[in-house]
Amino acid sequence: MDESILELLKKAGEFSEKESSLLRQELQYRKLEKDSFLLKKGDTCSSVYFVISGSLYQYNTDSNLDKNFIDLYISNDWVISHKSFTSRTPSKYSIQAFEDSSVYELSIESMHKLIGLSQSFLQMGKILEESTSRIDFFDNNNTPDEKYNHLLKSKPKLIHKFPQKIIASYLKITPETLSRVRKRIK
Repeated sequence: MDESILELLKKAGEFSEKESSLLRQELQYRKLEKDSFLLKKGDTCSSVYFVISGSLYQYNTDSNLDKNFIDLYISNDWVISHKSFTSRTPSKYSIQAFEDSSVYELSIESMHKLIGLSQSFLQMGKILEESTSRIDFFDNNNTPDEKYNHLLKSKPKLIHKFPQKIIASYLKITPETLSRVRKRIK
C-alpha cells in the first residue's frame, strides 16, 4: 500500500481493514502546480486535503495586498479552511500551492457517506481540531521565542521548506524579530 495512504490513515484515526478500504475508495488524487489554488477566498471549503508531496499555505491579503499567512502545510499534513468547512460559509482565506504538490482530497459528501457506513469515521473530527490548535497557538499572546520554539518542536521541517518572510508572517512577528530569535536560540 502507498506510504502516503498509510500515513493518512494513521493521522485520521484507527480503522479496521474494511473501513480503511472504504476510506481509500473515497479519496481523490490531485496534482497541483506551483501557485495553483485549492481554495480561493470567497469560495466555500467543501473538502479536506492530505498533502502527499510539496507544500501549500493558507493566507489572507491585507489592504496593501500583502499576504498574511495563517497556516503552512507540508507532506503528511491535513489542509482545511476550518471555519468555512464547518459553517458552510465563504472562506476568508485562500489556500495555494507554494510549489508543485500532490494531495488526496476527501469531500464533505464522502465524509458523510463514510460516517453513515461506520461511526468510526467520526474520529476524523480530530483533523478539524488539529487545524485550529496550530492557528490558535500563534494567535495567542506568546512571545516570539515561545512561538519559534513551538514551531521547532511541532513542525521543524517548515523552517527548511518556506522562506523566513513567510515563517515570520505565520508566527505573527516581523522578519527582523525572527532573525533575532533565531540568533538567540542557536
